[in-house]
Amino acid sequence: MKKRSFPIRRAAWLAAWAGSLAAAYYVGRDAGGDSSDDSRRSALQRMAAMSSDGRPLSKRSGPAGSATAIKGVAGEAAAGNAAGEADQSTDFAERFAGVQAMPPGVARNEAYFALIKEWAAADGPAALAAAGAITEPKLRFELRESALRAWAAASPEAAWKFASENASGDLPENRMNLVFEGLGRSDPAKALAFMEANGKALEKYGDRATLVFDDLYENGHHDALVGWAEKMPAGKLRDMATNRIIDRWARYDPAAAKEWMDKNVTTKDNLGPARVELAESWARVDPSAALQWANSLPAGQRDSEYYSRIYGRWIQYDRNAAAKNLAEQPPSPQLDRPIERYTYEVMRQNPAETMPWAESISDAKRRWEAVSRVAEYWGRRDPGAMQNYVTASNLTDEQKRQLLKSIEQRKKQ
Repeated sequence: MKKRSFPIRRAAWLAAWAGSLAAAYYVGRDAGGDSSDDSRRSALQRMAAMSSDGRPLSKRSGPAGSATAIKGVAGEAAAGNAAGEADQSTDFAERFAGVQAMPPGVARNEAYFALIKEWAAADGPAALAAAGAITEPKLRFELRESALRAWAAASPEAAWKFASENASGDLPENRMNLVFEGLGRSDPAKALAFMEANGKALEKYGDRATLVFDDLYENGHHDALVGWAEKMPAGKLRDMATNRIIDRWARYDPAAAKEWMDKNVTTKDNLGPARVELAESWARVDPSAALQWANSLPAGQRDSEYYSRIYGRWIQYDRNAAAKNLAEQPPSPQLDRPIERYTYEVMRQNPAETMPWAESISDAKRRWEAVSRVAEYWGRRDPGAMQNYVTASNLTDEQKRQLLKSIEQRKKQ
């Protein structure tokens, strides 16, 4: 295969092409965040109402969801508690019955959520049981989510134990995530004490457990979280916290996050992952500066993952600017994944002009995969032009044969 002169070719047509794509520019959505209504519904489709002792509310005296049934649940959930606590549960049950009597609508639902949150902070099992008495599937599911979050915020150890021991379908499938979310919304001292006390058990949950650190940071507890992480002994839990701090901090002040990372990430095993978090979050704020930082690292430390994350976010938020920058770079293995991603994003819009991007990928296997995919769209749009490209290309004879065969097969369809 002849040596490619792709950067020169790319620069020649980039400006005009960028203009032609501007109308189709798409800003990607951030992955992650709150669960959608659909995911919330699907997690509870098979689940029945739960009581404090595991029996369906519908089998108690009185209709399911009635004031009598709810009071019964509250009374049983409070069994063994002090008399004052039992009275409180009964009061919650009476208030719950009052909300049930309201006409369906926004006001009723808001009253449900406010009451369940308050109830769960005082008596998690009873609040979960009451929420389980709701007959509307979506509302029931979301109230039980809210109850578990609120319980975890108020009494993390109890909610954690309850969620861990009820894996048979009595709670939403995302029950442990709900506990972590509740912790992230609680008092930081309480949440971090829980994390420290249960660090070893939490390791198996990986990224799910780090929701706690993310939420604590976003809820304004930067100083508490940073101070706690700095005092933690070396280990998996400290690494998990440190990486999440860097990720969140760099979304607001990447230079400060980098300085803190340089001082506090001291283990070789965690340096790479921490830098990945810095690279991606820095690119949300200033991708050019993030790229300069990556290029400033010693040659042997410029991991391709850093470039993949930086350009990935850049392409997501400002695709044309990212393309302009990529066009100015000589092809290299470190840029294969960003070029590959850009190729796949734009190939449907103008496959003929996208082909040079596919050709510039350094890795032979990935290059052929990209060329084949672009050729598929090009062949659908303009088989004659695609055939001319194949004939004049530097592809191997076998590759040409495969592409020409696909063109012929498409003509017969």
